[in-house]
Amino acid sequence: MGSRMEADVEQGSQKESVDRALRRRRWYNRRDMRFFIVVAALVGLYIGYGYVSASDRITPELAQELASGADRINIRITTEFPPEEFHMGIYQDAGSIRGTEGTTTTVFRVKPEDVRRISRYYWVSKLELAPAQ
Repeated sequence: MGSRMEADVEQGSQKESVDRALRRRRWYNRRDMRFFIVVAALVGLYIGYGYVSASDRITPELAQELASGADRINIRITTEFPPEEFHMGIYQDAGSIRGTEGTTTTVFRVKPEDVRRISRYYWVSKLELAPAQ
């Protein structure tokens, strides 16, 4: 009988050490948390890249017009490929599309905050002031 009790006590202590080991496992050692952290870092890099590179896409003439405090601006958006339905939907949310020639789309009556928002997309290569018509 004594050996059986000793075995039960021994198993109980092993169980406690396993429970302690599981409790000691830190949140940053979990596989799902590491995945979440990597995904969050990638999304942060994508958004950060848009904010950092947005000013390079806006031409000096358009930047001057934005600084003047204009209510609505007519712009030309140039991409590295012909715009598709997805891109046209974003342009229509910003203003009134007046036409597309190759990879350049002309959009009228765009708010300054929408110009800045469009400039953050990685597929936009240049934003310029549209000629007056």
